Amino acid sequence: MVTPEELEALDLMCWLRHGDDAARLAYCNQSTISRRSQQALQVFHPFPSHGPGPHSLAGPSTLLKMEREVHQLYRFSGRSRLRLHAPYWASRVLGNQLDAGWMVNPARQKESVGAALSLLEDRVIDAMIAEASQRPADDNPRFFSFDLYEVPLVLCIDALAEKQVSKSLYCEKSLSSDDVGTLSRVRPQAFLSPESKGCVVQLFNHLYGDAMGAEGGFDQRLQDSSQVTFLMAHHPSAFEDFRHFRRIDCECGFRAKESLVVLRGLEENPSILGLLETLSSSYLEPLKQHSEVIIDRAMA
Repeated sequence: MVTPEELEALDLMCWLRHGDDAARLAYCNQSTISRRSQQALQVFHPFPSHGPGPHSLAGPSTLLKMEREVHQLYRFSGRSRLRLHAPYWASRVLGNQLDAGWMVNPARQKESVGAALSLLEDRVIDAMIAEASQRPADDNPRFFSFDLYEVPLVLCIDALAEKQVSKSLYCEKSLSSDDVGTLSRVRPQAFLSPESKGCVVQLFNHLYGDAMGAEGGFDQRLQDSSQVTFLMAHHPSAFEDFRHFRRIDCECGFRAKESLVVLRGLEENPSILGLLETLSSSYLEPLKQHSEVIIDRAMA
């Protein structure tokens, strides 16, 4: 079998896909992470996939699944740190606020959280903060979700783009199809979920009807080079990375939600309940000053 340190190295590489990040969370150097993960790979012989990252696996073997289940129990017993996956804005807030028994992915990791649900199911990570499109259904037998907050999605313009959008979009007027027609493309930020892509398509369907067509998608080019995206309503005022975005006056009616997702059966584990308390005090408390944010009653 493998040691906890060897399986930790393999799992951190599968999760973070970067040796430096994995080494930082494991309190060792990159060569040690590489050596330990290779030792684990020699034991389990998983089939490699063609996905990105140095340790993309097509699927864990039965032996690896069993070993990960044992090692997760080892973490929940307090003998090793538990693993939380979060969007990078949440990771930045939580980095210095989490209990010593938890680790979180680096704030600079801006990949979509879509793959994290598979990592959660495989027990590579122990909890994740997910957007609405990643949130499993309430009757899903594998996962349990704690809703954190809900907020409108708003259309924003990147004020740092080389060509500025017309000032009319910042003024007290509703967004018309002519206004949108002056923009080169409307697209979601890469780190946001596929849900935001669907929102963009719905917006264009609302403004243009069938003229847009299925082939246009969310990357349809129009006239200039301004960049427009959907953000959560509180992001430009709550997080430094979004300060340069300016909200466009357009009521889209789309909403976003974040939830803490864990494997079913762990929802009453003391470590999970402690994490919820940390999220309530360190992550959600500052959001209460933003009128658009609706904190779930169970977390208030």
